[in-house]
Amino acid sequence: MKQIITWLQSVKKPMIWTCAVLLTCFAVSIGSVGYAGPTKSTIAKNAGTVEFQQNDLKKQCLAATITAINLEINRYQRWIDFRTQQGDQNAVGALQETLAVLKEDLKKYTDMDPADYPLPEKVETVGWVGDNPAKDSILYIDGMSKNGPWYHLAGILGDNYAALLPNARYSVAFYPVYQRNYWNMNSAYIYVADYSEQVQGKRMMGEVFMRQYAFPLDDKTKCDNYKIYLLKDLLPGSKGEQLLNSKKSTFDVTLSEEQLKKYAYIEFVSSYGNKTLKISELKSNPLEIILQPEVFIKKPAIYLYPVQKSQIVVTHSFKGKIVSTYPEYSGNWNVVAEPDGHLFNLKDSRTYEYLFWDGLYSFPAEHYQYQSGFYVKREEYVAFLQNKLAHIGLTEREINDFIVYWLPVMNNHNNCFVHFRINDNIGGSSVLETKPAAETVIRVFMEFSGLDHMNSVHRLPEQNLPAFTRKGFTLVEWGGVEIGSNKIE
Repeated sequence: MKQIITWLQSVKKPMIWTCAVLLTCFAVSIGSVGYAGPTKSTIAKNAGTVEFQQNDLKKQCLAATITAINLEINRYQRWIDFRTQQGDQNAVGALQETLAVLKEDLKKYTDMDPADYPLPEKVETVGWVGDNPAKDSILYIDGMSKNGPWYHLAGILGDNYAALLPNARYSVAFYPVYQRNYWNMNSAYIYVADYSEQVQGKRMMGEVFMRQYAFPLDDKTKCDNYKIYLLKDLLPGSKGEQLLNSKKSTFDVTLSEEQLKKYAYIEFVSSYGNKTLKISELKSNPLEIILQPEVFIKKPAIYLYPVQKSQIVVTHSFKGKIVSTYPEYSGNWNVVAEPDGHLFNLKDSRTYEYLFWDGLYSFPAEHYQYQSGFYVKREEYVAFLQNKLAHIGLTEREINDFIVYWLPVMNNHNNCFVHFRINDNIGGSSVLETKPAAETVIRVFMEFSGLDHMNSVHRLPEQNLPAFTRKGFTLVEWGGVEIGSNKIE
């Protein structure tokens, strides 16, 4: 090695450069022997793989198309059977024409060579399936509306529908293999060719509206001031996480996987009302959220009249939020009741005239669609209440308690529309149970709305009120709510 270095030092520089160039060319020639580039056989092999994959995809889509047509045939046959039973021959004729076309398509695709199958255009999006992923299940996608597009599963990679977790979001690639005719909506059967790892989180978007349930019912309008909360449960006093404080009617939020595991409900809250939804039941976007006014159910007073002195356990189940109780309610009220209605509460050893509670609840829109009621002037309030409550079956004591509480509130209006709910569990929101069970139950709930001008409204028929005769152990409850404020009272 030393001799080579000595020789290089002795030669002239031009000769050194010449040697370097020769050595470089020699090295390149050796490398070229090691890598000769892709051969014809390699190219042919890769082309064969692509062609095989393409043919396999066509085969799977063709099978999904046949499945889709069979699903359509079964659907139309059920319609034909139903219309035949109804004797609607015109409808049967039209359905049979479509059925004939479906059977022609079935033969066409059954006889088709998979290589001749025309692949539809691939769709790539984010989608999810409902609670029971299976053949004919709907694949919901981001951005779909009530009019679709509606995609029904007719096939999936590996024929493994169970691989799609219920209500989980995936990046999916699918082919619309057959049009599905349904009321002119964009609807098709699809073959899911690929679904990648689960998309993290759950995206929810939509718009929030509000209604003012005065009398009569107003139309919905956009709500541009509300908050969104995440809740673990619906227990009274349950605290949640604020997700959004919005100043516009539209919203677009994404819940993280951690939030989805921690919370079960999403709540939209404003001064106009609220709406609570179970997160797992939200299937599609965009959402239309209509806030229901949260009204204050005031002064429900519960009277107990046993035939003889008795220990009575009262259990109250309320769908809304309890605000206050007196005496304190803790799972139940446990009292000793006298025939005259006096109650001795075993928990605090005090005597009460009645049991009291109040709370907040959002009634659905149907609750306010009155079919009957009363139109009362201010000067008639006392006589009206005395007459109607006595007719229902309340005693002088109960009527006095009722009027003393509600008259000052009603006097804020020149006139009132009044509707009584009798023994309907306050619109299905409140259930009372006693042990022993009461033989006679009279639950009176008054809903009223102030009217400035009596002649300015379309009058409903007068309400027909029931009359009760007290027999045996009797439970009486009265309460009410003022309808007409568009915010919590």
